[in-house]
Amino acid sequence: MATLKKSALATLVGAAAMAAAGAANATIVVGGENGYTFSVDGNINQFYVHQNGRKDLSGFRESRVRNGLLPTFLGFNVTAPEMNGLVVGARVSISPSTNGGSYFDGTQNGSAMEQREAFATVDGDFGQIMLGKGLGLYGSHNILMDQTLYGVGATLGGDGQTTLGRIGYGYDYANWRSQIRYTTPNMSGFQAAFAVMESDRIGQVVTDGNIQKRQPRFEVDLSYGTAFDGGSFKGWVSGMTQRVRGEYASSANVRSNAWTVGANVNFAGFDFVAAYYDNKGVGDLGGLDYASATDANGKRRDGEGYYVQAGYTFAGATKVSYSYGESELKRTSAEKAGLAPTSTSVALADLGGDIKERRMHTVGIYHDVTANLKLVAEYSRMEHRFHESDKQRADVFAVGGFISW
Repeated sequence: MATLKKSALATLVGAAAMAAAGAANATIVVGGENGYTFSVDGNINQFYVHQNGRKDLSGFRESRVRNGLLPTFLGFNVTAPEMNGLVVGARVSISPSTNGGSYFDGTQNGSAMEQREAFATVDGDFGQIMLGKGLGLYGSHNILMDQTLYGVGATLGGDGQTTLGRIGYGYDYANWRSQIRYTTPNMSGFQAAFAVMESDRIGQVVTDGNIQKRQPRFEVDLSYGTAFDGGSFKGWVSGMTQRVRGEYASSANVRSNAWTVGANVNFAGFDFVAAYYDNKGVGDLGGLDYASATDANGKRRDGEGYYVQAGYTFAGATKVSYSYGESELKRTSAEKAGLAPTSTSVALADLGGDIKERRMHTVGIYHDVTANLKLVAEYSRMEHRFHESDKQRADVFAVGGFISW
């Protein structure tokens, strides 16, 4: 299982998060006499997903054949020979969807091609500089440690390129961001990374489209990892801040802030993860629903959440894991006093509602048949609570797997 995990974290999620590890872990490597190397890595994953709505979603049932949380990845890596103590590399990947076409017409035309990574790296004794588009720092550990990374997790009605996993049900989404990043060398297990990135739009949409990004987004990540007899430990704390002009009719600039802390412990086949986050001006669904980051007057909403996870690996090949997480989005003081109308956030099956909390239980079995083939069976129960509406609940069953190289 260690072999699959090592390559999958580098190739399925993206080498940006692993300091360009994709080239080093790729299976297909071509070298030249001049010291340059070119490599290719990737995966194809596919699931049968059945969703059964309950409560007020009792009539919403569907079965799909589709991607899970991760899309298909095909990554291309180039590494130059060391010159003057520097190693220069680059990675570009594409993420074609295996999903069917439009939710309504079933044709092939609805399957878009995503582009999540395009970056270069410069490594030396000083650490690493990364330039381009890759996975963000804030929230990256949370998603990389999530068991649903290799599964399906939460779903929404309609035709997303991927499912949600636990995004918005226990952590904010790191997302794939245009950035300039510096990462320190590993100092006896300690490592720090600092980045300036493209900022997100937030607020409620207006018709004039006059969106101003007044400042870039700043992110930082501090981590510590160590191995001990029979196990390992990793802890992290990361955060972000940005200031933009909100996407609503009358407002000043809005500052978004967020931070997260978490830890992972592996010992004697057991694997434990716990993480917590707190944000302001980020919004629902882990920041994917930016319209809910503020009320109608541009005042920021507060959010927080956590997830816990425990698993055990049998015979080094079959992992059984359970996780629970929840994310809460609070009303502003004006909304509580009835002085500002509440916005509607996207909810399950595209139903609008003043979302208050998203919760999810997930149980999964993840079996490595070989270093390149993983089979997955997963069950999740999603629960949505609203400030003024009825609760929603749905069960999601998924069976499928990964082929990676």
